[in-house]
Amino acid sequence: NYRWQDTPSAAINRAQNMSLSVSTSTTDQISVSSEILEPETPSSMDSLDVDHHLYTESSVVDDDPTGNLGKTAFDELGTIEDQAGMITQILIPVVITMSIVVFIVKSVNYRWQDTLSQAMMYSESASDSGIDKFFGSLLNAGLFVGMIILVTCIFVLLYKYRCLKIIFGWLILSTGLMLGLFGGYMFYELLDAWNLHIDWITFGVLLWNFAVVGIISVFWVAPIKVNQGYLISVSVILAVVFTRLPEWTTWSILAAIAIYDLFAVLCPKGPLRVLVETAVERDEPIPALIYNASILIMMASSSSSEEEQGRGVKLGLGDFIFYSVLVGRASMFDMLTVFTSFIGIVTGLFLTILLLAVWKKALPALPISIFLGMIFYFLSRAILLSFVTTLALAGIII
Repeated sequence: NYRWQDTPSAAINRAQNMSLSVSTSTTDQISVSSEILEPETPSSMDSLDVDHHLYTESSVVDDDPTGNLGKTAFDELGTIEDQAGMITQILIPVVITMSIVVFIVKSVNYRWQDTLSQAMMYSESASDSGIDKFFGSLLNAGLFVGMIILVTCIFVLLYKYRCLKIIFGWLILSTGLMLGLFGGYMFYELLDAWNLHIDWITFGVLLWNFAVVGIISVFWVAPIKVNQGYLISVSVILAVVFTRLPEWTTWSILAAIAIYDLFAVLCPKGPLRVLVETAVERDEPIPALIYNASILIMMASSSSSEEEQGRGVKLGLGDFIFYSVLVGRASMFDMLTVFTSFIGIVTGLFLTILLLAVWKKALPALPISIFLGMIFYFLSRAILLSFVTTLALAGIII
């Protein structure tokens, strides 16, 4: 990019007197330094002199059915614009997931409401007393969290002893069942709710292609937008299924899973922390369902590669799922509680990212967002809704 202002002969002499030093880094980048370059003029290679491992999946410390927000390239992003872009890339898929869940719940979930009650240890009934519902929901939440702990421990053991074929087989099978079985049932309910007709052959072909393409996109290769779209689809399907839980059980599970997420990530022997430390020690990614926000770090280059598209902030699908469960449950009461719960979740997510930038260590993404969302929901249900209703009846607009 430097232009010589001399004559051709002078340029040739200048080039012959040039002393070049070439060094190859671990990323196959070559930096050339010349005595004729002015010291205050940085070269484009200098601006690219970054550690490649800072932006690979080894920086991610998150996975589990609960999901966690792990270490990212946050401490390497020095400008406010970069950090704002990172927050935006996290917020967009979360908002999309929650919006789709609310739409589906408002469309078809009233006929599903509390249909999973019979599958729980405590079957919640409207005639039960508040005490019975409280302790019964705690029993259901304890069993739910216990199942997650068991599954996580099995996953950690398999990963620690490098049983990767079993892990990938497990993930592929579960993803296929979610997309094919639960996704097909949800698709059928949507067609029924909207009074749309389709023959069984076409329905089966669409469902087969949806599931197979989803497995290929998640576990093999696909455009980044297609991969992200299927990860959002998995989150939506599971979130809609969990909204079929009884009301008291749903709130107890959300609170319990947020507390478990806190200890699993921060405790020295927590299962998620052990999983993260093992992955960092091996310098390899965790084989799991993780959403890649794809923040492209372009230090002095206007072109992007497939490798760069894989870098960025990553968020476990468990965060998407339980955020959406909270908002979906709130939509069964009133749209006002949906908006207030959404504000609480987004505020908690921003606070988590802020703490991540300050502490520069692995942090769970569920506790702050879940508890703020629940607080906003119950306060708006008890106080704000009656206030807004009174203003609306009186014709007062604020």
